[in-house]
Amino acid sequence: MNNTGGIYGHRARIGYTVAAVTTEVFPIDWYKIVPDGVTLMMITLPLGDRSPEDVKKCNEASHAAAHAFAQSGADLVLLGGVPVNLSRGFDKLDYYLKQLEDEIGVPVSSSSTAQQKAYKALGSKRVGTIHPFMPDQNPRHERYLKEFFGLEPAGCYAGLSNLKELGKVSIDSTLAWARALKKEHPEIDTFNFACPHWRVIDAIEVIEQELKVSCMSSLQAIAWESMRRTGVNDRIEGYGRLLREF
Repeated sequence: MNNTGGIYGHRARIGYTVAAVTTEVFPIDWYKIVPDGVTLMMITLPLGDRSPEDVKKCNEASHAAAHAFAQSGADLVLLGGVPVNLSRGFDKLDYYLKQLEDEIGVPVSSSSTAQQKAYKALGSKRVGTIHPFMPDQNPRHERYLKEFFGLEPAGCYAGLSNLKELGKVSIDSTLAWARALKKEHPEIDTFNFACPHWRVIDAIEVIEQELKVSCMSSLQAIAWESMRRTGVNDRIEGYGRLLREF
């Protein structure tokens, strides 16, 4: 940070609700992407094992966190956790975000909204999903693609990890999983790297150039939406088309 005479977040201060057991990778990769003067406030949600009870608790905690961020001077509140975002119903997210925005007096977005906008910017149609969890999560991700994002699912790769071990997933694994899924599904035009709490962003440029696809990672989309919604229009090199071109 070079703004020694002022505050760290002199360009934008983003309040983000974290849907993860621990928050290790996200802040490291966030500060690789954003320019000086864009800062992050974080409050962690009680996600647990994604049970209905956990999701209900997360919704309540997200609502309270939004008020805390607003009171702390956030320029934008962004609600994390696609399962949490969409738990009220796919058709109710925009209404809820607007209602919350009016309530706290600060612009509000969500990780689902960020990804929706990112897919549109990239012109995505046939999307292959790579996530670090067990294969039982595949149907959930494919359902989101079809029913919320309006896209064609083109295969799913499960990394066989879990919420407590995301920090152990290596960049080599990310690259290998992308290559394997593209080989199996050559029709893929965009990769969806679901969950923003494992190492992805340093692989995006390699994947886009080598496999001739676009990449939409959760963290990349969250950073992009956060900057654009707060008037930070810098084009960021090194982390994919989304941040470089849009």
